[in-house]
Amino acid sequence: MEVKVLNIVLVVFCGALMILGVAELVRLVVFWWVRPEKPGDFTLVVAPETPEECESLVRSAAERMRWLDLKGPCGLICLNKDEDQEILKICRFLALRYPYLKVSKQEDLVYNILETKEAP
Repeated sequence: MEVKVLNIVLVVFCGALMILGVAELVRLVVFWWVRPEKPGDFTLVVAPETPEECESLVRSAAERMRWLDLKGPCGLICLNKDEDQEILKICRFLALRYPYLKVSKQEDLVYNILETKEAP
């Protein structure tokens, strides 16, 4: 009886891994098929409300950019709406891992986006 249960669990686990593999393969083919002719500019802006959500929001945005496999000038901007010092410290630490990350005040957001597009 235990062997049957173990076999069923193993088959379900392997089936789930196969489904994930097929999904990744489909994602890879679709992104290759619809990729742009030439690289374009891409800037992603995240606006954490609290310092507690800042790190996870920035890391998930950086992972999304990596997942999309973007070419060309790309930037990630963390909008510090309330000029919270804790958010600023977190973003400075994360900028060591993600050099394309910038912190912006609300009034400077447009300038930071344009500056990202002009970067080599």
